[in-house]
Amino acid sequence: MSSPKRFRVVPIEQGMSLRNMLARRVRGLHRDRAAELIRAGGVYVNRLRVRLPQVLVAAGERVTLYTEALDTEPLAPERLVFVHREPDFVVLDKPAGVPVSPVRETAIGCLSEALIHQLEAEGISRPYVGVVHRLDRGASGLVVFTIRSVANKSLHKQFRDHRMRRGYRLRVRPQPGCVVPAELSCDAPLIKLSEGGVEIGKPGDGRAKPARTHFRRVAEVPRIDSMDSSVISGGEGEMDLLLDAELETGRTHQIRAHAAHLGFPIVGDHRYGGEGAANPGVDPGVDPGVAPGRLDRLCLHARRLDFEHPTTGVALHFEAELPEWGKLP
Repeated sequence: MSSPKRFRVVPIEQGMSLRNMLARRVRGLHRDRAAELIRAGGVYVNRLRVRLPQVLVAAGERVTLYTEALDTEPLAPERLVFVHREPDFVVLDKPAGVPVSPVRETAIGCLSEALIHQLEAEGISRPYVGVVHRLDRGASGLVVFTIRSVANKSLHKQFRDHRMRRGYRLRVRPQPGCVVPAELSCDAPLIKLSEGGVEIGKPGDGRAKPARTHFRRVAEVPRIDSMDSSVISGGEGEMDLLLDAELETGRTHQIRAHAAHLGFPIVGDHRYGGEGAANPGVDPGVDPGVAPGRLDRLCLHARRLDFEHPTTGVALHFEAELPEWGKLP
């Protein structure tokens, strides 16, 4: 990932359109490409993402741009997998490698943007899409969005109160000497890092937030060499484990950090020590959730989602099909 470009608007640029100012200041960025970059969500004025090329700039404003937004492909609305849909909300099955919502570098290529385009294609003018909860970019599985603001308050409250229950399937590779029991829980507190990700907090650290994850051992399975399911013959130290996990809290990267802390990092998780962590060319500051090299995805799948209907209060239960890496042999 390239570093962002940053500069301040000078007095001679006062009152220029953002598009024209970028074309003037950035070598090789003509007006049409500048407009494309702005619409892709790769430009910030001060700390606000601006997506209208005609916005006028003022002297002294700080402009930040991420040119990689020009290379991001939109997520086609036909790739949306609707597990459940009502007038107030939808439940989608997110593909691995796709962010739930806009990321810092770009606003396109995410699930929420594709949902907006799908609603527009159905004739809904200026559709509303609310993100209720997150799921790591590299993970796959169930995510709920509100599509009318009336459902927001109820669903967000359920999430904050930990009444929205989420179940996950993960594939892990225990470190040498790590014995994984049938059931175990982890309540190590987590500290959110400014550069992204989390770390395990130490006792008495005021930055640490409580976190609790429950793990259940499902099966021992032969190690996979890549996500095309080619198998390494299973011998001692050459087996993966399938686990189910359930969250009591919803901290950033909670399952990934807790699994690594307990000695069984998730397969494909290069940030927290899973297979692929030492691959050359991996930028540790970047977390797409997909490790280059032998493994091409994070083996974490949100398979179950339970919550109350936002208007009727009826208990709802949804399940997503397991990916191949998460199925029993």
